Amino acid sequence: MVDVARYFLDFTRHESCGKCTPCREGTEHLGDILDRVTSGKGSEKDLDRLVQLSEGIKRTSLCGLGQTAPNPVLTSIEHFRSEYEAHVRGGRCPAGVCTALLTYSIDPERCTGCGLCAKECPSEAITGLKKEAHVLDADKCIKCGACREVCAFDAVRIQ
Repeated sequence: MVDVARYFLDFTRHESCGKCTPCREGTEHLGDILDRVTSGKGSEKDLDRLVQLSEGIKRTSLCGLGQTAPNPVLTSIEHFRSEYEAHVRGGRCPAGVCTALLTYSIDPERCTGCGLCAKECPSEAITGLKKEAHVLDADKCIKCGACREVCAFDAVRIQ
């Protein structure tokens, strides 16, 4: 839900006419905070800031766009606060969509050593001998998901 709120806020901040400061500056600042949260750099204070800023934008914006732009943020925090907390406290994305918070690995029990994942990996993060379980170097991994798409054995895991 955090990423969904960010998606809708991105739309509204690009649609803002820019005439009133609360909408123009407020939605930009909300977007910056949500970007921090979805990249794993958010804090507990950011959650409070999101609520306070959203309420301020709703109260002081001149048009309907500015008055409704923060609604996805407020609603998602109200109903899915645990997801926001997982992002800032646990450094993880329960929905599995915030790329910066994902970790890819290969399950040695499922890997047959076919080599398709290693062949498809653009960053050469996967190594291994043919017919032996492969290994994924998390430091080299760019989290593109190409390995997971080609693995016919469901050996590529995301945590």
